[in-house]
Amino acid sequence: MPPPDLSPTDVALIALYVVVLWAPGMLLGLVAGLRGWVLAATAPLLTYAVGGLAGPWSTGLGLRWSPWVFAASTVIGAVVLAAVRGTVRPASRIAGTSERPWSRGATTGVVVVVALAVVLGASAVLRGYGRLTTIPQDWDAVFHASGIRWIAETGDAGLFGMSQINWYEGGSIFYPNAYHVVAAVLEQITGAGIVSVLDAHTALIPGIGGLVLAVVVRRLGGSPVAAAGTALAAIGASAVYDMLWRGPLLPYATGAVLTPAFVLLLAQFLDTEGRRDRIASGVVLALGAAGLLCIHPAMLFGAVVFGAPYLLWRWGRRPSRLRAEPLMIAVVGAVALALSFLQIRGSIYSAASFPEVDWPAVVSGPQATWELLTFSHSSDMLQTWLFVLGAVGLLTYHRLGDLRWIGAPLLVFGALFVLTASSDAPWVQAVTRPWWNDRYRLVGLFALAAAVLIGHGIGQLHEAGVWAARRVARWSGDRTVPRATGAVAAVVLLAVVVLGSHVLYQDRNALRMSTNTQGPAVSPGEVAAMQELGKIVPPGERVMNDRYDGSVWMYALDGVLPVAGHYDATNLGNTDIGLLESSFNRYDDDPRVVAAVERLNIHYVMVGEGFLRGDNRRAAGLENLDGAPFLRTVFRNPQAVIYEVLPPSRASAATG
Repeated sequence: MPPPDLSPTDVALIALYVVVLWAPGMLLGLVAGLRGWVLAATAPLLTYAVGGLAGPWSTGLGLRWSPWVFAASTVIGAVVLAAVRGTVRPASRIAGTSERPWSRGATTGVVVVVALAVVLGASAVLRGYGRLTTIPQDWDAVFHASGIRWIAETGDAGLFGMSQINWYEGGSIFYPNAYHVVAAVLEQITGAGIVSVLDAHTALIPGIGGLVLAVVVRRLGGSPVAAAGTALAAIGASAVYDMLWRGPLLPYATGAVLTPAFVLLLAQFLDTEGRRDRIASGVVLALGAAGLLCIHPAMLFGAVVFGAPYLLWRWGRRPSRLRAEPLMIAVVGAVALALSFLQIRGSIYSAASFPEVDWPAVVSGPQATWELLTFSHSSDMLQTWLFVLGAVGLLTYHRLGDLRWIGAPLLVFGALFVLTASSDAPWVQAVTRPWWNDRYRLVGLFALAAAVLIGHGIGQLHEAGVWAARRVARWSGDRTVPRATGAVAAVVLLAVVVLGSHVLYQDRNALRMSTNTQGPAVSPGEVAAMQELGKIVPPGERVMNDRYDGSVWMYALDGVLPVAGHYDATNLGNTDIGLLESSFNRYDDDPRVVAAVERLNIHYVMVGEGFLRGDNRRAAGLENLDGAPFLRTVFRNPQAVIYEVLPPSRASAATG
């Protein structure tokens, strides 16, 4: 696929997103004593904690969400942490931490490789999109895009606010909005289009995963080559990109790549000595847990799947830690729950108010297992390099050291994926409900955990290569091996992995990212029609539209409120919305329809040509509108039409 069509403004927008995403969290982390790699990897999670917690509270206090409120919230958090610690020095660490020092050259090399992983991950996303203004057209994208615009325009960062685009009747819905409030800050600063903001962040998600996992490897004693290999594996796995085109599961994918950062904060907390330092690191850990919940409720379960095995491994290695650490973690957990009170209450409400989702099984158990091991889910193409390197990592698993606990998340997420993909049993649905019984979500988490095993395999091949070089030197009578041998071997090995895997399956992943970007729901003609609506529809009016064509994007793209603002019609049947979707074309002879149109303040109708799904059909109430006496055509192109709704008296006169 060709390179993306990016302007300097597009590149600047992505760079500014990096600043917005890292700067607040880095300030909090610095004050709390975090430094270096751990600070870099955990900063985005802490930023989302600030936004996700401060947004709803600011709305509750009557404050409009803005960059100034975001900045003030960050400063308040930093002041609290500074008061707790009473110092700005790095946190002290206990002896015996598994992190091994790296040489300056090794550190520089890993920085270069992680930066390369970030660029390659962004390249795969943007090559698939083509440009930063490409509309991702699957189910969830419009909800997230509209939510960002709602917060940016109205300042309403409440947990039920952005659902008003679609659920303004029949009861609002809860959705954690850390992803959206941070994105809204970028939109408020730049005035960039919502789609560009959406796509700029999507381009960063694979690279964030690579960075976080590389730091987990470093923090728990892995070699520089293993850390670098882990970063590359994370951005090569197609399952990561499947969360970005299918759905797209943007908050979920953001939380997924940040979930391993919870382990970093957990280790930091437990390995910090000194009462004030430990309290500060405990507050930061609580913020990290709250941040995951503020991004997506499923992340709390993911944090347990990653964190519990780490703790069991840690306590198994040194049982004396059981005397104090469980209680310490319980206290931090209580603080995290207190911080996340609003989100937890909303999650309980949502679970009780909306039906369960059950995706049907699609393959047999053996086939699902094969797809898992060969990284070929939903594809005929095997990711052979990941499979082989993962097999090397598995064969040398006993050499993983303090990373051996990673096998538990691998087994858990792998087993849940196989069950979900191959079984419709009620107990399977119950067990996987936190992940919406969705195999794509589970295989994405498996791929992230597997990246550590793959990176370990690369590290072991590097060690074997250096060992072989030394043996050859001894056999040849040369007792000395150049110090650069290890570095040269690392460069050669990583180059072979990158090039042998076709630049980490760049074309394959870009092709997957191109799915659902060229219609059928949102066509250029529909975009033009929505631009026209932005010119003619006064603020506060709603436009009658079909739920399954591209018109649901009218608010996200042009700020015009639709009757149907999302493809999801859950709990909207017995409302004015449901009545109009079934009977709007009876406006001239049904007083109920006239009354509903007046209540919703509707004066225009838009009908698009394409549908989101191949089996979607035109809403019954929007059929046969051409020539209707109560409508006047004001805009038309081959893919969309806009009608003006005539007052009932004029419609009756036209009928007579």
